Amino acid sequence: MNYKGLETLYWVARLNSFNKAAIHLNTTQSSVSQRILALEAELNIKLLNRTPRYIHLTDKGKIAFKYAEKLILLNEEFLSTIAENDSCIESTIRLGTSETIVHTWLVDFIDVIYREYPYITLDIIINITPVLKEMLKNGELDMVFMLDHTCDFDCIQRPLCSFEQNFLVSAEFGKRFQSKGAFTFRDLTRSTMISYPKNTHPYLDLKQQLNQLRLLEPKTITSYSLTTLIKMTEEGMGIGVLPHYSVLKELREKKLYLLPSEIHLRPYHFLCVYTIGSDDNVKHNLADLAVSVSSKAMKKLSQQFKSENFYLF
Repeated sequence: MNYKGLETLYWVARLNSFNKAAIHLNTTQSSVSQRILALEAELNIKLLNRTPRYIHLTDKGKIAFKYAEKLILLNEEFLSTIAENDSCIESTIRLGTSETIVHTWLVDFIDVIYREYPYITLDIIINITPVLKEMLKNGELDMVFMLDHTCDFDCIQRPLCSFEQNFLVSAEFGKRFQSKGAFTFRDLTRSTMISYPKNTHPYLDLKQQLNQLRLLEPKTITSYSLTTLIKMTEEGMGIGVLPHYSVLKELREKKLYLLPSEIHLRPYHFLCVYTIGSDDNVKHNLADLAVSVSSKAMKKLSQQFKSENFYLF
């Protein structure tokens, strides 16, 4: 029995797309079609019915799919068991991550992987949570570090870390608030805010609190790029609503300052999420590493933050 044919059938049916299956299997769409045709010819049965919008397994195809899934899992178990050490398993993992992670502990994570699993290659994509989730669902990524988000597909989710947000300003911009005491919601409505777009968790949390107080939303400059948000805040274009652990370097260099505030913003939580069906043991080990590295990194960042005073006044 051709293993690649069954593996291809599994991913075509799971992703409901020849093209997405080809991306996941790192091959071409024509190759995927040929594998399915060869498998059907070998078994002398029809496995798939195709329409312009959907791909349906036949009754025999459903049986083949179940056995294909078992075979893939058994193959993963075999590769894991036969290897003398997990660190010797060669694999390429397509990892998607939020930029907040990039600014805090991603480098530490990569460093540990290359020491403990030298045969693993990482292909890293940086994007926002909705995009990362869709890429994982479509088989374009193997694992993602993303904001806590409802997933409508089979996956493993592991809690990673949480980030608090603060109001940050340049020294020049912040002078206007020095004589007013703690920063308030009314101060915010009269200011320009620099934040993630209005459909993201940080902004929606702030909007909800403003609505409860029946206050208007402030003028806002938005971007999905954390680097861009930091730069605009440094340039004095407004008050940045940012995760402060991501800007410790800028705080130490006195490019940014924390603005004392009576406003409490809820932290947002990150997950490590991955699908099963290929390289399962590798992804499980990398998830364990991510949990460990993020925990140590966040404790270190917390200690560094508490040891210094980064407030403007």
